[in-house]
Amino acid sequence: MAEDLNTRVARLEDSQGRAWAAIEALADKEAKIDDTLVLLTEAQIKLAQAQQATERRFQETDARIDKLVGAIGELIQRRQ
Repeated sequence: MAEDLNTRVARLEDSQGRAWAAIEALADKEAKIDDTLVLLTEAQIKLAQAQQATERRFQETDARIDKLVGAIGELIQRRQ
């Protein structure tokens, strides 16, 4: 019976060791996921900023085109 108990204790200790190893591996993976989420969030912020800058440039270009079209229209009217 004592040997039976020792065998059970040894199995439990082995199981405990494997459980802790699995917990540590999960913790490491969680840390990597957290790091990846930080990188993705930073990239998303940069992308949003770039999109805003692009939209601003398009608006500025549209305004310049409108001014040029207006100036061309005035020039044509003056020549007639």
